[in-house]
Amino acid sequence: MAQDDLELAVEKDLGSSLDPLSTANRSEFSTPDNTMNEADYRKLIWKLDVRLLPPLFILWFISLIDRVNIGTARIQGLEKDLNMDPRSNKFNIATVVVFVGLIIAEVPSNWLVKRFSPTAVLCLECIILGLFTIGQGLVRNFESLVVMRFFIGILEAGLIPGSIFLLSAYYPRYELQWRLSMLHVGNAVSNAFGGLLAYGVASIHSSNGYSGWRWIFIIEGTITIVVTCMCWPFMTNWPASAKWLKPSERAVLEGRIRDDGIIGRMDILNKSAIIRCATDWKVYLSALIIVGNISSVYSITLFAPTIVKALQPQSTVKEIQGLVIPIFVAASAWTLVVAYSSDKLKHRSGFALSGCFIAILGYVVLLNQDHVPANARYGALYLIAAGSFSVLPSAWILLLNNVSGSYKTAFAMGMEVGLGNAGGFVASLAYQSKTAPHYWLGFRLSCGLMCMAFVLICVYVVGLWWENKQKKAGKRDHLLEEEGDNLGDAHPQFIYTY
Repeated sequence: MAQDDLELAVEKDLGSSLDPLSTANRSEFSTPDNTMNEADYRKLIWKLDVRLLPPLFILWFISLIDRVNIGTARIQGLEKDLNMDPRSNKFNIATVVVFVGLIIAEVPSNWLVKRFSPTAVLCLECIILGLFTIGQGLVRNFESLVVMRFFIGILEAGLIPGSIFLLSAYYPRYELQWRLSMLHVGNAVSNAFGGLLAYGVASIHSSNGYSGWRWIFIIEGTITIVVTCMCWPFMTNWPASAKWLKPSERAVLEGRIRDDGIIGRMDILNKSAIIRCATDWKVYLSALIIVGNISSVYSITLFAPTIVKALQPQSTVKEIQGLVIPIFVAASAWTLVVAYSSDKLKHRSGFALSGCFIAILGYVVLLNQDHVPANARYGALYLIAAGSFSVLPSAWILLLNNVSGSYKTAFAMGMEVGLGNAGGFVASLAYQSKTAPHYWLGFRLSCGLMCMAFVLICVYVVGLWWENKQKKAGKRDHLLEEEGDNLGDAHPQFIYTY
């Protein structure tokens, strides 16, 4: 198939989402002859799950370990070996520089995924990521560590938005959150696995003088390279080139993803399309929601060992890891419960708001830590992890369900995830050693940003409601005459969902 035909086929798979009101009570699904019943449709979705999710889950799992285990390395002597003053902000700089790379590379990486093979782009990024992770374990000074961390950020940038972009070509609107949450759980579980790995190598002191923290990075980087090479043959590209899908199955998916073949398309990147992408308020408001939430995600991910150590100053490294691991196991379980319920009820915003509220409760406990016992403060970490981890896929879906067209989807998800990573700056810089053991600054900032996310979700929902009202009143119909049908989700018949 020619490249232009392939991109057109991809675009058709990325058509607009369906009006939820028009499909709520269907027992059969959109094929030309309406022959696929609900049982067969569920089998088709299961087929997608089996082919798409396992390799992506593994890549998400191994990639986040490479980024976040620096928190574990810290308590195993990284600062001492690299002559970093524990009371300085050098460790925070080493963590924050990752987010510089992430922000820079998210949108360009999504362009590469659209322009070339998603399999090749995502797998090559992960393999090179593994090499730089090994490099982290070999550095001899702070400056080298910062360089390695910057390139790790660039190489990790494409995986999350690229995976979301790819899955949106296959799954209908109300099938996506469960699948994205499954991948996101790979992140949470990777924290637990990373803790187990750190637990196992904590006492390693090899004959070449390498401390345990170096072996964490060396082993993780090696695993990343080997596992990515094993996953590569099982990765899948766009639906148009998926030989394991029958033409009738593609037709069903296309019918479920879009209401009509032309609604919500954006397969021409002209001036008006670029302006429409760059000026969409939903993209930037969603990014701010991600900023508010991801600061908590990274706070608990990067600094859970540090915070637990402050609560249990007499504990050994292995005991600290034993206390950290269950936090992420619980967060994973809650994230899946929320995702299943959200897809089942076809509702997004309420679950996102509930996650914000749970996390805020955890911060309230920590902001009153002088008046509560250590066990209550430890329990608050569970609330923060469960709440913030469950909000993130909900926030992704709140945007993904409300954009359409391949160029618009690629831009929107790249911008949301990229700009949203600015929340990582807060997480990286707010929990400085000089604020230990209470970490008032970090807890206050993270709590404030989570409250901001709560408010902005409400504003976002009101904005979607208003846009739907304008469309139903016919006040967006003029766009078809002025710009044609290359409108993406601005098409008058595209109905926003929340």
